[in-house]
Amino acid sequence: MTSTSSVHLTCLCGAISEPGTLLSDPGIPVTIEICYCNPCRYATGSLGVAFPQLGASPSQDTLGKITPYYSSQKNIRYFCSTCGSHCFVANQKNKKWFCLSGIIEPNPASKAKNTQWPKDTIKVLRHDYVLDTVDGGLVPIMLNLNGRSIPTWSAAGREIDSFDLPHTDVLSLASKAMSALPPPKEDSHLLAKCHCGGVSLFIKRANYSSIPRTSAHHNSSDPAKYRASPCACRSCRLSTGVSMLHWTTIPTANVFNANASNISEDEFKPITVGHSASSPNANPGLALKHYWSSPERCWSFCGKCGATIFYWSPDHLDVAVGILRAEEGSMARRWLDWEWGQCGFEEESIDREICEAWKGGAEVVKKLGIES
Repeated sequence: MTSTSSVHLTCLCGAISEPGTLLSDPGIPVTIEICYCNPCRYATGSLGVAFPQLGASPSQDTLGKITPYYSSQKNIRYFCSTCGSHCFVANQKNKKWFCLSGIIEPNPASKAKNTQWPKDTIKVLRHDYVLDTVDGGLVPIMLNLNGRSIPTWSAAGREIDSFDLPHTDVLSLASKAMSALPPPKEDSHLLAKCHCGGVSLFIKRANYSSIPRTSAHHNSSDPAKYRASPCACRSCRLSTGVSMLHWTTIPTANVFNANASNISEDEFKPITVGHSASSPNANPGLALKHYWSSPERCWSFCGKCGATIFYWSPDHLDVAVGILRAEEGSMARRWLDWEWGQCGFEEESIDREICEAWKGGAEVVKKLGIES
């Protein structure tokens, strides 16, 4: 176990910096549950979030650099006002503070000393709010981690080492969700929406039937689906506060502004991304803010709730899967072709246990009898 004195809490732009001793746990990894509830997914853009508890509130300096979002009567979520990184949650009822596990990393001093970093920042205790995902989400591939059977709960877990949702039920969720719905029609659209509704998009169904597989935008095995996979790089981690962020790559021309007023389906306008997105007249009705981590790399998030929306570079556009509102569940299997076993920048992962579970996920999916 690594002492929390060798870590700090930070964001993508670096404006937020709190000592690791702010954590209530004395060491890393932190044993914690992962939450898959709708508010957590829609407010971050991720598929699941872990919230290590803090021993006190962040400093006044930090509080002046983060934007509050009142996601419920109980919880206030805070994200960096500059880069959109989700950093903290305050529970107004019990007055407790929490951070997101993805903002924990070695501090500069420990890096300089080459302090050995553990392979995991968190040790998964249980899975909460599994039924909010409809299809089980990522839970089926993380039911057993390094010999530990991980308890699953339909909503909030109440007892340690107990559960109210059997693993067999979790494993059946995806097939039940898929069998209940027909494939989307060719001209149909998928809603993508953050928690507050400040960013609402329509995504046109993929149609790559006439495009060569060698195209930069088409390397999906199904021409009617978009490619989807996670990334564990430091930038993706700090942009959302989770250790592994799941993206889907979509042509810009297939993503439309759903917040523009008085526009019929025939008049949908593609969203504006890249350098032009910073124009005051770009994307009317959308509460998008942008952070440029380099001259050619832009992270877009909701300025009201902080949800990660896009990652843009000149050659492609990624949309955060956590904001998709597919009827069949959080994995949006009727729309996405998941690249099971592949994870971008896995060498940068701060949660190897979760990363390895993803890499072995293809076998689990195969046993479930579902396509992606």
